[in-house]
Amino acid sequence: MLNRVGYTPEISHGVLVETAEHRKELEKKTKPILDTLRSYQDLPPDKASAALAIEDKKLQYAVAEKYLEGLLHSALATSE
Repeated sequence: MLNRVGYTPEISHGVLVETAEHRKELEKKTKPILDTLRSYQDLPPDKASAALAIEDKKLQYAVAEKYLEGLLHSALATSE
């Protein structure tokens, strides 16, 4: 009956479980590589654009740092 519905030893439960485990191992190995690749894909296409992007990120960092300092000062002022 199994042969009539297309069963082959390649699709047995044990083989499918092994294949799923192997797939998970491969995903673990390739995830860091894909993350690195994605970080390169976000880079600007030329040096001038990259410099502008760096300056923009520096400005965003400075704004965030000032905001955090303000929060810390206000938190310290309220606790006193």
